[in-house]
Amino acid sequence: MLYWTGSGCAPVLAGQYDYGAGFSLLHDSNITRSSTDPRAEWTKTLFGGIAYAERTVDLTARLLAQVEKRDFVRNTYQNDTAYFLNGVAVWTIAPQQLSWTVEDLAGESLLNLTAPDTPANRTKTNSLSTGPEFTFRVDPANKPVIGARYGRYDIQGPGDNQRYAGYARWLHQLSEPEKLSLNYEVSRVDFTPPSLYPYFLRHDQFLGYERLSPPNSLIVEGGTTHIKIYGGEETKGRLARVAALHALTSESAVRLVLSDQISDSATDFIRGVASATSLTTTTILTEEAAAAPLAGSNVATGDVYRSQRGEVTYIAQSGRAGYTLRGYARRVDYATLDQDYHETGGRLTLTWIQSGAVRIYAYADYLKRTFPNLKRPVPDPILGPNFDEQDTYRTAALGVTYRLSPNLSVSAEGSRLERDSKLPPDVPPQGYVDNRFMLVLGYSTGPQYSAASRR
Repeated sequence: MLYWTGSGCAPVLAGQYDYGAGFSLLHDSNITRSSTDPRAEWTKTLFGGIAYAERTVDLTARLLAQVEKRDFVRNTYQNDTAYFLNGVAVWTIAPQQLSWTVEDLAGESLLNLTAPDTPANRTKTNSLSTGPEFTFRVDPANKPVIGARYGRYDIQGPGDNQRYAGYARWLHQLSEPEKLSLNYEVSRVDFTPPSLYPYFLRHDQFLGYERLSPPNSLIVEGGTTHIKIYGGEETKGRLARVAALHALTSESAVRLVLSDQISDSATDFIRGVASATSLTTTTILTEEAAAAPLAGSNVATGDVYRSQRGEVTYIAQSGRAGYTLRGYARRVDYATLDQDYHETGGRLTLTWIQSGAVRIYAYADYLKRTFPNLKRPVPDPILGPNFDEQDTYRTAALGVTYRLSPNLSVSAEGSRLERDSKLPPDVPPQGYVDNRFMLVLGYSTGPQYSAASRR
């Protein structure tokens, strides 16, 4: 990648921003991720973006926006342009009384989890949520809160929907860092045809406990969810969420996330937005852990599902060396679609600053995903109408960045991607191996924006 980043000239109180542009050259030995028809390809990508952050009395915000134009030299796929946005802003209109929140996340999602992750198996998606929140103070320890949200989920293909939601909470302050909450949320989701159903109604009732004592935090929520699908049966389930962040030392932190809830693609997608609360973290180390998104698959569907997941992340930085270790597990059960799956995985990232000019890094990913009940396109009288599939993914990469000057750097990265699939004999094989190599040349003058592909 060739990138240029410049620091913004706006006053500090108005926020800080960096922007940049870049160029990357990537070679894939098997860009189609096929075992029967592998194709090598060179990909050129031109991109540019801007990053903005502000933390004032009236506004807390973080924004990353980028556009990428990708060209396939051998025309294996059509050239395309993609837009990426990850931002959240909380505008305090009247202190401790009225605020307005905007959240937006634009990117790409998989269309089919069982198919290889190729440009043909991705689609553009965007999830937006915005609305006001009113706070009333009964006494120093009790505050009722009411709010409303309008949201929309846009996808390049079927599945677009609009959301209208409202909520009411009663907050009780136990101490300066601790509070309890009683919460009720209701929402209606209207789908644009064609869709599985025209709309559904959702009701959530839960209790919450929160302890925010930077750099440590603990949030626990428990209750129930009821979803009424138009023309279908009512779906009921528990709502349980735990999020904890703890700084073990000044050089290490651990993050735990557990959840068991009924969800959908749009709700899970917007959870990837940069959290405004993470801006209050006082150390860079724990801020990185707090901002780390939940691992796992992001697939676009128009169905609701029960999602059970857990993740633990450990981050350590000592002198010139640092590493991140993350493990997770997830189980998804759809209300209508026959695409249930469960997956487990992990990621290890190592970084070593050899000198002020040289940075060496490596990472390894592992993912095992099982589909216990997929439908055959053509039912077999002997093997039956359904089959199970197990896919195992492995990725290993090694890269180096050399800083020619305080602003100019050159990098190179090599990686290997593998997939092994266990399938019945009548289903085409899905395994592959893809060896990749990428060259990087860049110029940067600010830390807010990191010029890299967001795909």
